[in-house]
Amino acid sequence: MSKTKNAGQAKKGRSKAPSQNTSSSAVIRFFRQTAVLLLKVLCVLVLILLFYLVYLDSKISKKFSGQKWQVPAQIYARSTELLPGATISQQQLINQLNSLQYQRNAALSAPGQYSVSRNHVTVYRRSFTYINGFEAAQLFSVEFNRGGINRITQRQQKEPLNFARLEPQLIEHLVAAQQEDRELVRLEQVPELFKDTLLLVEDRDFYHHHGVSPLSVLRALWVNALAGRTVQGGSTLTQQLAKNMYLSSDRTLWRKINEAMIALVLDYRFNKDQILEAYLNEVFVGQNYANAVHGVGLGSRFYFGKPVTELQPAEYALMIGLLKGPSYFDPRRYPERARQRRDLVLRLMFEQHLLDKAQYESAVTQPVSVIPRAQYLNSGYAAYIDAVKKELRQLDINAADKEQGIKVFTYLDTQAQYAAETAVQHQLAKLDPELQAAVVTANYQHGEIIAMLGSKDAVQGGFNRAVDAKRQIGSIIKPVIYLEALAQRGRYTLASILEDVPIRLRSNDQDWQPQNFDKQFRGPVMLIDALANSLNVPTVRLGLQLGLPAISDGLRRLGLRRKVKLHPAALLGAVELSPLEVTQLYQTIANNGLHQQLATIHAVAGYDGHALYLREHELTRRYNEQEVYLLQYALMQATKTGTGKVLQSTFPGLSIAGKTGTSSDYRDSWFSGFDQNTLTTIWLGRDDNKAIGLTGSTGALSVFSRLYSQLGVSSLLRPMPEQVSLQAFSLKTGYAQPQNCFNVLLLPAISVEMPVMSECTEE
Repeated sequence: MSKTKNAGQAKKGRSKAPSQNTSSSAVIRFFRQTAVLLLKVLCVLVLILLFYLVYLDSKISKKFSGQKWQVPAQIYARSTELLPGATISQQQLINQLNSLQYQRNAALSAPGQYSVSRNHVTVYRRSFTYINGFEAAQLFSVEFNRGGINRITQRQQKEPLNFARLEPQLIEHLVAAQQEDRELVRLEQVPELFKDTLLLVEDRDFYHHHGVSPLSVLRALWVNALAGRTVQGGSTLTQQLAKNMYLSSDRTLWRKINEAMIALVLDYRFNKDQILEAYLNEVFVGQNYANAVHGVGLGSRFYFGKPVTELQPAEYALMIGLLKGPSYFDPRRYPERARQRRDLVLRLMFEQHLLDKAQYESAVTQPVSVIPRAQYLNSGYAAYIDAVKKELRQLDINAADKEQGIKVFTYLDTQAQYAAETAVQHQLAKLDPELQAAVVTANYQHGEIIAMLGSKDAVQGGFNRAVDAKRQIGSIIKPVIYLEALAQRGRYTLASILEDVPIRLRSNDQDWQPQNFDKQFRGPVMLIDALANSLNVPTVRLGLQLGLPAISDGLRRLGLRRKVKLHPAALLGAVELSPLEVTQLYQTIANNGLHQQLATIHAVAGYDGHALYLREHELTRRYNEQEVYLLQYALMQATKTGTGKVLQSTFPGLSIAGKTGTSSDYRDSWFSGFDQNTLTTIWLGRDDNKAIGLTGSTGALSVFSRLYSQLGVSSLLRPMPEQVSLQAFSLKTGYAQPQNCFNVLLLPAISVEMPVMSECTEE
């Protein structure tokens, strides 16, 4: 029985062994199949990853090697030119240096500084790129006398200089809506201390890792765990660049993976200096209203108003410190928060021996000092910038060049612009608060617009009245009529007699009887008196004698580019022109009959300094010098004894030529006048076209007077052209007479245009 039992158990044991072997084999097969599957999946993932890296490499390398950013155009004012004999005063030069953010420092240890001693100003001028190329930093001294600049001396060699210039003032970046704003800098332009401090704060192992630093990630995790919150990031500088240039700011795992892979690709494809330079130009440093400010180059101007090469250690620490959170550490909104962050960076600089003890103590005691936001790019030139934009669109410049940060050099004179702004504000404060204004000031000899105001509020954008407002010009048109008459030699002179007697006409299907301003009629008047005193009736009679087609041709010859429909009332200014168009007419008159199209842009250079556009001075003779001289003589009489005679008392002994204008029902007040160098047109009125109760004399002329009181008047001197001489004319008949006759008036006249009577006549 026991044998049988043992046999059964043995048989049972033998039956279980194959079953166990089968189970073990199945497990092995399962793990083997799983391993193979995982290996295949891993191979597929690796293959996908390789393909993705190749894709990233192609995408990233193409953008990084080419044009990384659309860089806004930089708009510059004109360069201040210094030469012996120039009428600029010592204070004006100091004001200009201050507006360029030069620092007063007797040591003159670096560019961007100046010193003052008695009648000298010594300038350590910055290097800059201008129309003719790169200009190196220069140290020179300017000596002044009562008349202006006496001499200029090169400081080191003590040699006299015939010419020196300051760098042009940056006034605007043309940034499209929601576009990033930046100013590119090269790595060698950034001070070593700034770069060392940046790497100390943001990525100490930058030159030793391969784009991603696992140790930095672990260190950040440990510090954050101890703090119980996020106080330190593990991203390398390369990863930050990858995120800013190629990715969104979403906090997702996939974005972090992408960031790491892009960083690896960047580090593999490009050297460390290239990556660091890209970071310096890409990093977000603040917000200027709708535009994001990127890069340390523009950040330096945005916060401190000067190039990054001129920053001091405290300023390095402030800007590098706020990179952690430009909004959170904004020094304009949160100065104490910004100071604490700056001092932390300064302490790190001291601990890592980037600053010695004296430098650290000096920097940490300085206040947080940044320029006011309104001072950034001097945002007060809305109308002028608008005109620049319109002109820039008309230039034949390649679109690709425009996106690489072109430099646009304009004719804007910041001193003239300031004078226009303050003159308008001062005078309009005394008048109607509903008044609006427009001003255009030009160097008429070269066709350069040096100042423009499109509103009584200098910073107001939108509608530019100087360019786009078409308003009735009133008596501003009269010099056009009188010039056409004087151009008809042998028919009219300054002494020609015009009839100031009633006249009735049909104009615009209505009866029209023009009146003089005082409602009086004077009978026979000389042509010069009719113009100087702005008499309406003689002007209408003269215009009708010439014919409306001749007046239309006169407007065209003087520079009006569009056609306007003329009718008899147009002879008294029932013509709608903009202040810029009026200035263009008077440019030809002021420039002795030589016409040149007014412009705001002098030149355009590419990002590397090569010239893309240089304005040519295309002068065309529209009227002979002799007849224009006669008109200018009459316009000078208008400011001495006529409607602009207030200028004679404001600027005694100085000559200015000009003409007032008043539209019907006192809706518009105009004055256009010029001295030896500049021409200015001023318009006052209301946007709703209601009456303002001002004439050209009581409105616009007062602004002109105030403007030139600040700008300074250069007395108008006009040598008498050939064929022009002083002649005697009968006060009664207007005929030429011998100079020994009684009741004659000496006036300039073209010698060949009218014979002189052999005897005195009293006809």
